[in-house]
Amino acid sequence: MYVRAAGRWLLGVALMGGCGGSSTAPVDSATPMASDPASAAPSACPAAAIDVAVAPGTRSEHRDVEFWLARLPPGQADAVLVSSERIEALNARFSEVEGAWVDPLDPARTDPATLAGDLDRRLTWMGQRVDDGRLVEGTPGDFAEARRIANAATPADTLHMVVSEAPLWCAALDTGLYKVPIDRDFDRNRCASLHPGEVVRVLRRGGDGAWLYVHAGHTTGWLHTPVLTPSLPAAHLRPLLAGPQLRPTDDDLRTEGGRRLRVGTTVPVVGHEGDRRRVLVPTAEGLVEDTVRLTGRASEGALPLTRRHLWSLTLAEQDTPYGWGGRGGHRDCSRLVRDVLSTFGLQMARHSGVQAKLGTERIDVSGMDEAAKRAELRRQARRGAVLLYMPGHIMLYLGEDGGRDYAVSAISEYLEPCAGGPDTVYRIGRVAVTTLELGRGSERTAYIERLTTLVVFGPQRAQSERGSAGR
Repeated sequence: MYVRAAGRWLLGVALMGGCGGSSTAPVDSATPMASDPASAAPSACPAAAIDVAVAPGTRSEHRDVEFWLARLPPGQADAVLVSSERIEALNARFSEVEGAWVDPLDPARTDPATLAGDLDRRLTWMGQRVDDGRLVEGTPGDFAEARRIANAATPADTLHMVVSEAPLWCAALDTGLYKVPIDRDFDRNRCASLHPGEVVRVLRRGGDGAWLYVHAGHTTGWLHTPVLTPSLPAAHLRPLLAGPQLRPTDDDLRTEGGRRLRVGTTVPVVGHEGDRRRVLVPTAEGLVEDTVRLTGRASEGALPLTRRHLWSLTLAEQDTPYGWGGRGGHRDCSRLVRDVLSTFGLQMARHSGVQAKLGTERIDVSGMDEAAKRAELRRQARRGAVLLYMPGHIMLYLGEDGGRDYAVSAISEYLEPCAGGPDTVYRIGRVAVTTLELGRGSERTAYIERLTTLVVFGPQRAQSERGSAGR
């Protein structure tokens, strides 16, 4: 990840867009309770990962938003947790957190000396890991070529919108950087995937123009032969982005012209005709007018942040594929959180570790035992919506059923302990509801054991009520 220090973006502790997991990296992964019938030890410990569709302990009703809404006290489902005015103030506060969202229209992003230093630090950090074997090139010699492209790139300063889903690479190579043993699903050079409609500021151009170094607000990286709009002047973009916006609430919303709009993006509204909205959508020729019908699949303006809206949007993404760093245009855990919360006007960071520093409050539970953690997360859930963070993974808390706590997230895999052998890897590879018991008895331990931070979105409290809550 990249963090901001002294007004600059610096390389942090991880390569990728936010969170992920593989059998060699204990993130986005979990294990079920050893006492679950579904997790009884097999007679032999499988060497290969096993594909599953539903995690142990999750029943069909746990996948239904109405099940969780019905368990709330009267009035809580539709109570607004954070007002629109307070969301604006939160976004301003979030922008001061290292690694958080920064407006790509901000011209401070283009300082030549700062950019040169950031690129050099990034390449040095990555190069050390390639040289000592911690990262393996998909094709030998490609990292040297990526360094050459970066060093030869010339300064630029143009604004564009993304037209087609575009992978954003940490270095200028698209053949992969992997940890050993190599798993092609987890390219550590993936910084993110950019959705159509996202704004990028081009900061550097490769010699032939195929590689562009861009700032996308939440992530900085390289695009390879992307489909972008022609350059859009800031004076033209600013009023469009500040004016009425349509926000998809369905991840496959289509305009009447057949263009896909995704959750996590906005399009400017330029006219009204009954339930139809005339919008501007990005194309390779520029912004063109199209039409969207408001049929419950889009909101004009930000949705009110309520549990009903938040849980409905997130649970609607169930079974959509998991994608480390946006692989295939799919979401990992932090991109899911960012995209869903943006529907309410919140500008979240891209990396789960930075997201854990946001919210109206954050509560450090790392020193608590399991009983205290459960009591605290349930107490905070009565106040508002709660994100659950453990190093490498972030989830949305849903509630308790039968003594177990449940959350929804984009998850790669989980482990089950296997008697007499190594833990068994189960690949779920999708957005899914899981218990916090996943991990019990394995080398990774249970989610509830690994939980370190609660990120709360709820009404303001008096200082005397906050207790040990941190910001």
